[in-house]
Amino acid sequence: MIKLGIFGDQFTNPELLEQINTMPDTKVSGVYFSGNMSGSFGFPEFSGPIDLMDISDAILILNDKSISSDLIKLILRRSKHIYLKTIPNLNIREIKELIDLEKEAGIVTYIYNTFNYLPFFDPFRKKFEKPILINLRTSFEGSVIKPSHEILLLLTALQRVIQSNYKKLDIFGLNGSQKQLLLNLRIEYENGCVVNLTISQEKFSGYCELYCPQGSSQFDFQEPLFEAYPQINQEYAAIDHFVGIIQNQHSKENSFDKLLNGVQMVHEIREHLRFNGIDF
Repeated sequence: MIKLGIFGDQFTNPELLEQINTMPDTKVSGVYFSGNMSGSFGFPEFSGPIDLMDISDAILILNDKSISSDLIKLILRRSKHIYLKTIPNLNIREIKELIDLEKEAGIVTYIYNTFNYLPFFDPFRKKFEKPILINLRTSFEGSVIKPSHEILLLLTALQRVIQSNYKKLDIFGLNGSQKQLLLNLRIEYENGCVVNLTISQEKFSGYCELYCPQGSSQFDFQEPLFEAYPQINQEYAAIDHFVGIIQNQHSKENSFDKLLNGVQMVHEIREHLRFNGIDF
């Protein structure tokens, strides 16, 4: 029986909490809500995070807003498995410190990423051999999420598909009509895979072409990859997967290690665009 401690805020979905409460071989040990949230939804409610950590095996951070690196460090130093709904706003030095802590603790860290559950990406992990070439064109969702954060999610999901660190990044960006950003990336990875990614703030239909030794495949889609659609079933599936890794005593899931490459690439993109007078 795995005891789950839940950290949330006023945006935490009550329906998701109810689903978590029915998860097999787990028990919700309590909840801690930051901000102006009230009501414990029938769970024991704690006024501070430390007491809840002490009685839990794993911590689910279900806050919509990013939490501090200090709180993550505190959880890792207590050797608690940790699930994060939102990628924390961390610099490269902080991520490297968290990587050391997660490996020292020997625990599971898991960061939810919407792009991991897109049907366009699912076949890549199961079907195609490497090295692979991916040509992907899509557009920013705009007001829903910041472009820099969206591309961090996308690059992190692509790394999960390719399963290698990046070796070289070529960047082309410009502000087109009405100051709309157009960004083109060519990413070479250490295992020989290559990604050509074109992403724009102007809404247009997209495609994904994938080439590998087994053959080629193409997916077309009419909307931006990041869409405002109900995510609760995906979030529950992600938490269920997180719990399954813990139950199988498989502690090789280290999300901060995977996050580092994405943050390094976004930093490189941001610096390149800033040099060319483009705010990203």
